[in-house]
Amino acid sequence: MPVLLLGFWPLAQLTILRGDATKDLVIRQVKKRLSFQDSPSGSLVVTGLIKNLGKHDWSGVTVEAEFFDEQGLFIDEESEYIRSDIVAQAEEHFKIEIRNPRNELTADTTTLKVKVSGGRSKPF
Repeated sequence: MPVLLLGFWPLAQLTILRGDATKDLVIRQVKKRLSFQDSPSGSLVVTGLIKNLGKHDWSGVTVEAEFFDEQGLFIDEESEYIRSDIVAQAEEHFKIEIRNPRNELTADTTTLKVKVSGGRSKPF
């Protein structure tokens, strides 16, 4: 019986004990602004901070910005891949840049929701 448990443990670490990026990683300090530095028609820049509240280290994290109109209807979304790892209990800043944004995205009545949409935890 103990031999079976030894075989089960690596499998459990790869599947059951992997963690959930959407629960471990929390997004804070979200800001949006227009920038005309790199483009005459402007860019919409969304910045924020990801805090890893879990015990797993995360890599390949994807952050998604969703935009909604004043009635709550979905307008558009943009995502960004975070290149650096986010170790347990650490923080990492992110930036999503949308070049030549449509007017709906920059309107004062547009609501922005930013979330973690994926990531990989290290199995061992």
